[in-house]
Amino acid sequence: VLLREVQALTLHRGQYTTSRRTASVPQLQCMGGTAGCSHIPEVVQCYNKGWDGYDVQWQCKADLINTYRFGRIEVSCEGYDYPNDPYILRGSCSLLFRLELTEEGERKMKNTGSFGSGYYQSRTDSSDSGSGAVVIIVLLALAFGVYKLFLSNQQPQQSFGDSDGFRFARPFWQSQQAPPPPGFKSSFT
Repeated sequence: VLLREVQALTLHRGQYTTSRRTASVPQLQCMGGTAGCSHIPEVVQCYNKGWDGYDVQWQCKADLINTYRFGRIEVSCEGYDYPNDPYILRGSCSLLFRLELTEEGERKMKNTGSFGSGYYQSRTDSSDSGSGAVVIIVLLALAFGVYKLFLSNQQPQQSFGDSDGFRFARPFWQSQQAPPPPGFKSSFT
């Protein structure tokens, strides 16, 4: 079939394209968008609106609720003998599309923070408030650990070996030959 002469395409969710040279693909393929892919229409009809000298210009319509609309669309068909063949294999066309929110859909999302579809539903569980407390406790524990490691005035201890092969800990300041801190008892180790 000459692609320019195709006046309309009817594509169905869950059905695959006919193929001859390549693998079959779903007839309807959602590629995301502001509305996500939770409401893929059951049937989409695409109409040939003319030829721009390179490709057919398509307009696609479906029964979508008033909060959704098609964004970018691309009709792709398998060339009969080679890629970009002006003749296509009958039944080989698929639609790649993005689902976008309409102005009403954006207003609804801003006002309620959710859709009835469940796609943008805000969820509040009892576990959500508990997980916030756990995060705060973990952050406080990390802050305390950093304080003790870097900011406390404790001097690290080094181990030194003596002639008997025994190892004992000596405060860091003793290895530097600095005087002991005030109040230090030399007999205390």
